[in-house]
Amino acid sequence: MPACKKTPVPVTVLPEPAITPEVWEHIFSQVEEGHTLRQISTGAGMPTWEHMRASLRASPTLASRYARARVLAAEAFEDRLLQEVHSISGEDTAAMRLRIDTLKWIMSKRAPARYGEKAAGEPQEPPAARPDGRPRTIRRVIVDPQVREAVKNEQTKP
Repeated sequence: MPACKKTPVPVTVLPEPAITPEVWEHIFSQVEEGHTLRQISTGAGMPTWEHMRASLRASPTLASRYARARVLAAEAFEDRLLQEVHSISGEDTAAMRLRIDTLKWIMSKRAPARYGEKAAGEPQEPPAARPDGRPRTIRRVIVDPQVREAVKNEQTKP
């Protein structure tokens, strides 16, 4: 019996259909609830993760909508985090510390100017002038005229 040759079958990749505006609305609402594109792509009737990413890269309008949905997702995460914190039972110190640290973290992200961490390594200099416009300090610098003339001559040489 002659041996059969296995011939490779060409694989044709079908292009994915365009994502409809209704599907995009569903995707954006899922993102607003805190789901990732990868999680959304596993749903029935949803486009692949790669297709969604390519579409977002190709369209500035879709990318802008996606960015806004991600901002709203942060609020969904915050709500979920607060629910988890309030569900902590017990009066032990670790549970209370977790509750307080979580609330402080949320406050620092919500109002960073007021509740954010201050940079400890950088010394803060006082303003150069007082509120009435007068300078805080007056400095006197003595310049040796001979040294100044020598530096000036060095700079003008070709």
